Formats: sequence, structure tokens, C-alpha cells
Amino acid sequence: MIQARWIHMTGIGVLVLLNILGNPIPEGISWTSGLWVYLILTTIIAFQWLGVVWITKNSWKYHPDPSMVVKRLIRSLLLSILLVAPLMRISDLAIQYFYQTEQAGLDNPASWSIYIFYLFNALILCITAVGVTEAIHYYRQLRTIEKEKEALHRMHLEAQFAGLKQQVNPHFLFNSLNSLSSLIRIDPGKAEHFVEEMSQVYRYLLQSNQDELITLEKEMDFIHSYLHLLQTRFGNGLVMHIQLPSEYYKSWIPPLTLQLLIENAVKHNEVSTGNPLQIWLSVFEGRSIEVKNNLQRKHLWVPSEKVGLTNILTKYQLLGAGEVMILDQDDYFIVRLPIIQKKTLTA
Repeated sequence: MIQARWIHMTGIGVLVLLNILGNPIPEGISWTSGLWVYLILTTIIAFQWLGVVWITKNSWKYHPDPSMVVKRLIRSLLLSILLVAPLMRISDLAIQYFYQTEQAGLDNPASWSIYIFYLFNALILCITAVGVTEAIHYYRQLRTIEKEKEALHRMHLEAQFAGLKQQVNPHFLFNSLNSLSSLIRIDPGKAEHFVEEMSQVYRYLLQSNQDELITLEKEMDFIHSYLHLLQTRFGNGLVMHIQLPSEYYKSWIPPLTLQLLIENAVKHNEVSTGNPLQIWLSVFEGRSIEVKNNLQRKHLWVPSEKVGLTNILTKYQLLGAGEVMILDQDDYFIVRLPIIQKKTLTA
């Protein structure tokens, strides 16, 4: 976060330096008098700057809305000039006193030039101080908004990932244990392999739940283990066509997305050896990962709240990764996921 006090100290320091250079110690004047002048100038300039900062901050209370910025700036500048201009006259009187001289054109208090001089200089200082203070204020507001958006983004993702985990684990675990129970009786060798693949699946479920994005290569390693469990359960009733070119494996994807789409296809369609469910996993026009399955809807209607699809849509929206396309056609159900080339996205 920007350190406002150092910026204000720099502003005061620059003004002090300019005043010192503009008021050199005249010949014949002692260094003691010169030091007194510089001390008084530094004190007055610091008081002026900090006074303008206080007035500007106080104006935020009266005009806090961004649409009121013009009113706020006018209030800040007018009040600041009323503070700064008299103090400038005091600093000049101090210079005249210690240097035992009078500034040309300012010896006649009735002259308009003296008021124009102080008004002009006060306006420059006030514009600078008000501008710096407003800039710091807007920068901090921007940072706060960004942090709030980031926190909201993280909260939404965590909620979606938690909901996804709750949705997948109990249902999937129940089916997997049923399949394992049958294999133990029929083929202990396959049962052992099934347990190995099942452990890979659950290791991925637990580890990937902490990430917003994961490489497609890692997701596909998981999908192969997941498909082994499904095909152990359904046999030739489930046919998977994986047509993903290797050059896309370094792209990114929200974890569990492909698994959820495959599970969605299995959940809502008949899966049998005589009428196999076919799922295609490919790249569409070089821009999207396409998950497509033939439609053979179950005769017994399965209620769906579309939690899985909603999770996927929400994750891509929060990540700012593009629009997910969902096509429910007569013969096929298709979901197209935008290919994410970089892990760092703008939400």
C-alpha cells in the first residue's frame, strides 16, 4: 500500500527547497538570521501543506460520493486558499524582519499586486496539495475495491469448489464401492487394480480442490483413472473417444470440470452394452475443449438441479476465462469450454 506520509513529506521538502533557493541569505546578514528564516519558512510550509491535507480529507465527509468530486474540489481549494494566503504574508514579513529588507512591489499594502501575488502562489500550493491528497485517496479506494473483488472472487470459488466436492464425493464413492464389492467376488486381480485407480481419483479430488486452475495434462491423467472406474462399472456400455492433440495439454482448466461433464452424461443417459453411451473429448476450432455425448435419455426421469453445469459456468465467469457454450441438440449434448492459455486471468 502506498505510504501517504512519505509523499506528503516529499511535497513539503520540495516546497521548502524552492523557498530556500528563492530567498538566499543577503550579503551582510548573519547566518543566525538566515537559519531563523529557513526554520520559520519550513514550519509555515509544513503547516500550510498539512492544513490543506486536513481540509481535503474533511471535504470527503461532506461530499463522499464520486459524483460530487467537483463540489469537493471547489470546497477544498477555497478553504485552503483562505488558510494558505495569510500564512504566505506572515512568511514574507518574517523574511523582511530578519533580512531587514522589503520585497519590491509589496511595500504598499494597498497595492493590488500584493493580493494577486499571494493568491497566485497560494493557488499553486493548494492545487498541488489537494491534487496529491485526492490522488492518494483514489489510489487507496481503487486498491480497496480490487481487494474486495479478489476476496469475493476467492469466496465464490471456494464456495463452488466446496459444493462441487460435496456433490461428487458421496455419490461417486457409493457407486465405486458397489463396483469394488462385485469385483472382489468375481475377479480379485481386477479389484486390486480398481483400488489403485480409485486411490488416484480421490487423491486428485482432495489435492485439486485447493486450486483454481490446473493443467489439462493433469486433468487428463485423472480422467483416465476416472474412466477406468466407470468402465469397470459399465463395461462396453460406455465408449470414450479422446481426440485431444498433445499441444493443448499445457493449457489450463478448472479442476474436475471434465469429470463433472462425463458424470453428467452418465447420470442422464442410458448406458448399456446393447446401446452404448458415447462421449467425445476433442478441440473445437482451436478455441474450445468440446465434450459431446449422444443423447439416449433415461426412460425414468431423473430430476436435475443442474448444479454441476452451474458450477462450471460460475467458475469460468469468476475467472474471466470466457463464455462456456452449452448446446442441447436433438441427438447430442455438447459443452464447449474456452481454452485457457495462461494461468493468470483477470476477473
